[in-house]
Amino acid sequence: MNKQNTILLTILCIVFLLIAFFGYTYYSDAIAIQQIKVEIEEINNIDPKITSATLSFTMNITNPSSKPINDLSSTFDIYIESNYIGKGSFSDIDIEAFSTKYESMTITIYYNGLADAGVDIIKNWVHGEETKLTINGTMKASVLFGLAETSHGFTGST
Repeated sequence: MNKQNTILLTILCIVFLLIAFFGYTYYSDAIAIQQIKVEIEEINNIDPKITSATLSFTMNITNPSSKPINDLSSTFDIYIESNYIGKGSFSDIDIEAFSTKYESMTITIYYNGLADAGVDIIKNWVHGEETKLTINGTMKASVLFGLAETSHGFTGST
């Protein structure tokens, strides 16, 4: 082999190794985001007003993987007993590997979305049952050293 072929082969090997490294890094970051668990820890406060209510709750976001999650953000829909009542979001949360982050959320819910949910809340209250709050959404986070972004759907409930 001549010197030119040796250089070309070396460059090809380096390119292959870089592609393999970045591919593995992206894959492992994406898998870490898919393992995130979201739960509504507790409803802290419901502050009723004339046309709306402010709902405060704590989300428990757990990262059971060995990879830290950076710049986690989400948009989600909120349901009370399967009745759509509003939307919420959070952004720029960093979660270390094998850790949990508690994120306080405050959202405004307008009463026109609470009509059916109100009936279910009263039924549950009469029967001594807890009312189920559910969120469905999509999480996004930076991967591959912040060069790319990946997303994953999730559901969380009380």
